[in-house]
Amino acid sequence: MVLKEYNKTAVNVIGYTDSTGSQDLNMRLSQQRADAVASSLITQGVEANRIRTSGMGPANPIASNSTAEGKAQNRRVEITLSPIQ
Repeated sequence: MVLKEYNKTAVNVIGYTDSTGSQDLNMRLSQQRADAVASSLITQGVEANRIRTSGMGPANPIASNSTAEGKAQNRRVEITLSPIQ
């Protein structure tokens, strides 16, 4: 796994939702999505202390929330790497 090879990096896992539902619900759901991906990474051997999770709710959509296809694209998890300081 690439993330295990680059072991001098922090793994940032960010969850998102579409705009359906309340802000509170979407914030919790996006955090749960990020946590689920983080758990999977840990199961695959990525060290837990390298992983940071956050839920952004419906912020930063990548598609329109006015169509089913756009909403599906906005329900996502993004993973970025950054050097460990």
